[in-house]
Amino acid sequence: MLLLGHLAKVQGLKGEFLLHAVMDQPEKLESVQGLVLAPPALALDHADPAALPAGARSAELRGFRWQQGRPCLAFTGIPDRTAAEAFKGWALWMPDELAPLGEGESFRHQWPGCDVFVGGQLLGEVLRLDPSPMGYDMVVVKDRRPGRTGFRNVPYIKAWWTLDLPSRRLDLDPPPGLLEI
Repeated sequence: MLLLGHLAKVQGLKGEFLLHAVMDQPEKLESVQGLVLAPPALALDHADPAALPAGARSAELRGFRWQQGRPCLAFTGIPDRTAAEAFKGWALWMPDELAPLGEGESFRHQWPGCDVFVGGQLLGEVLRLDPSPMGYDMVVVKDRRPGRTGFRNVPYIKAWWTLDLPSRRLDLDPPPGLLEI
C-alpha cells in the first residue's frame, strides 16, 4: 500500500482534517477509491488491502477542499469534531494497484532488499529510502563489499540509478569518489 499522508489536525466542527500530504498531487484524492486509515504506528506498506490488519479501517471521502493551501478531508462515518479527534495523526493509505506507474517508475517500498551493483560489483543492499531536505531521497545501502561495514547514503538522482525489480537489482553509476567519502 502507498502512504498518502497523515491527518495533521481536526479542522472546524464538521469532522474535517487538514492533511499533511506526502503524495505529489493531493487533488487526485477526490477520485481515489479504496482508501484506508490506520494508526500512525501501523505501517501498511506490505499489507493486503483485502485483509486489513486490526486497527486499520476502510475510508471513503465525503468531502475534499483546500484550506490555506493544504488539503482538507472529510470521511464518511466521521460526522463531527468529537468523532474526528480520535483519528488525529492517523495515516491515510491506498492500494498500489490503484496508482498507475509510468515506464521505468517504481514505488519506494519496492526498493528495500534489492541488491545494489556498481560497475557489475556488489556494493550492498537497500535498507530504505529516506526523504532529504534537498528535495530528493537518500538511498540507505548496507555496504556488503569485502572489508567494509556500515551504511552508505546515496542520493537518488535518477540518472545514476537503473532498476530491475523482477531481479531485485539496482545498478548505480555514481560520480567518481562518491562512495569513498
